[in-house]
Amino acid sequence: MTTSPFSQIDAAYSAFAQEENIPGLVAGIVQGGRLVHVTKYGMADREAGRPVTAETSFRIASMTKSITALAILILRDEGAIWLGAPLAQYLPQFAAVAPATRDSPPITVRHLLTHTAGFVTDDPWADRVLGMTPAALDALMAAGLPFARPPGLAFEYSNLGYALLGRVLTNVSGEPYQSYVTRRILEPLGMSNTLFDALAAARGDFAWGYRIDGGVFTRERLEPDGEVGAMGGLTTTVNDYARYVSFLLDAWPARDDPETGPVRRSTVRELGLFHAPPYMPEPTDGGAAPSSAYGYGLVDTIDKALGRRLHHSGGLPGYGSHMLVAPEAGFGVFAFGNRTYAPMSRITTRVAEAFQALQPARTAPVPSPWLKRAVDAVVAAYGTGRIETAEAMLAGNLLLDMPASLRNAELTRLKQRLGEGKLDAIVPTHALSGRFLMTCVGGRLRGTVLLSPDTEPVIQKLTLTAEIV
Repeated sequence: MTTSPFSQIDAAYSAFAQEENIPGLVAGIVQGGRLVHVTKYGMADREAGRPVTAETSFRIASMTKSITALAILILRDEGAIWLGAPLAQYLPQFAAVAPATRDSPPITVRHLLTHTAGFVTDDPWADRVLGMTPAALDALMAAGLPFARPPGLAFEYSNLGYALLGRVLTNVSGEPYQSYVTRRILEPLGMSNTLFDALAAARGDFAWGYRIDGGVFTRERLEPDGEVGAMGGLTTTVNDYARYVSFLLDAWPARDDPETGPVRRSTVRELGLFHAPPYMPEPTDGGAAPSSAYGYGLVDTIDKALGRRLHHSGGLPGYGSHMLVAPEAGFGVFAFGNRTYAPMSRITTRVAEAFQALQPARTAPVPSPWLKRAVDAVVAAYGTGRIETAEAMLAGNLLLDMPASLRNAELTRLKQRLGEGKLDAIVPTHALSGRFLMTCVGGRLRGTVLLSPDTEPVIQKLTLTAEIV
């Protein structure tokens, strides 16, 4: 009997949960705008013997941050917030906080979004103060905040920074940030089972959080909603969160279609840009490559298997979670578990790579008309052995940088080695750059072209390489 690919994925999650002592787990794969598979494992309530279902709510901890960031960007798009403005402009209480040094720049909203405000990493502390009151946060600022370093110098993960963004949302929108996020993002996406109030969620199909000490499971204390929830307070279900992942994926590629989401596609794409200095993530982020950097609520990593990978982990007492979207591959994977700091990124990344390996080859991107004309001109020049054949497609710098006589000598040498050839493929990097391949009698000719920023782009840089087979 043949085992389906999804059965293999289910087995991988089950084995992982057993290895990591995770009582219950739920995971989803999103592709083509829908939830294509759900994995359910184990117990949402060990004491009652209640299993995890597709409707079971889990706390997703810091996976909340990208939603908080989107809420800030909505206000930015509407002109209500400038990301480069001093934080005190939107949070007057912060004016009482002495700077890290006398020559420090003011902390801005952007510093908070990118974890570059200079605050210390604070996961253990923040995880136990989700229920902080507004008065307590005011008192914390009034008493003064310590700095690890001046702002703007380095990435250091700060939940406090996102808690302050929650207060900014409240102050600027004129309503509690929980209400604003629900009204502007969750409700438009149909995420009716996604709540900040974990105590309310716990009255339904809820995954209780557990810790394990010496082989014995005990329930973790359920932290209530409060002033710090913007950093990691949401509870959600696999069906609800799939709607959010689909919404993120829909932002790619950039295109002329009408906008359909509660946030502009270009704004969603900003979440994954490199806004902070490169960093080596904490182990909970799966040991991503040094080419990782933080955006606005998402980590951006260049992955050999998946291409661009946008991701974020979450951890609270009783919970561990991880999500990733691969916009170039066109799918997303996420998983929630109910054990303290369960390292879900270890399994979601493996599942994403396994799912990617099962996909049919993606259709090659179509080169822009500019790129196609440029490559055709180079192919014609190769055929004649004279760069002047492509003269109409050459930028003014090209024959100044390498005279026609040297270009022609290069074409002659290549043709002597490779013989006649035909164009096989053009692989765009983007509209104004790409690689091409010619198959020749004696081998292959590989080339790259970079076009100019002219109104009618032409070739500013050309490289040709012979490959003998």
